[in-house]
Amino acid sequence: MSETISTEAFQVLLDRAGISVSPANMEEMRSAYMMLQAMRERVRQPRGYDAEPAHIFAPAGR
Repeated sequence: MSETISTEAFQVLLDRAGISVSPANMEEMRSAYMMLQAMRERVRQPRGYDAEPAHIFAPAGR
């Protein structure tokens, strides 16, 4: 994945979503978008049953 998205491409995404952003906030939102995309790629991976540890409940006194 690209490390940056052009201002024009980001503006197209905002327009499609119906979001208007002031120019002062555009760069901050653009950098946050790229971090979100990186996180999204990590989350959307196939995982087996052993990817998450099982929870063990041991009641007190047993």
